[in-house]
Amino acid sequence: MEQKRRQEAEILVKKILQEKSFLNLTQEDKTLLFDVYDDDMKVASKNYNEYLLLPESERLVNIVILVLKEYIGSWHVTPSEMEEISEYLKDISKLK
Repeated sequence: MEQKRRQEAEILVKKILQEKSFLNLTQEDKTLLFDVYDDDMKVASKNYNEYLLLPESERLVNIVILVLKEYIGSWHVTPSEMEEISEYLKDISKLK
């Protein structure tokens, strides 16, 4: 069951990247992403409580960045590349 939810969440992340938008996500989709990646974000966040206080769109950006880092291997990503990824995702979250 958990593996299926993880696969569904990965499909949603791909959808975000392909469509360059969070706008097509339902509230159920967002809840799934937050639930599936909650433990990962606890580990990845310097301050998890601050992460929880972020607006929903910023938490989604953080999740997508986390998934991208895992996908491309964080030890191969330079700080400037991570900044580029972050800026790309900020642009996605601003699209209407």
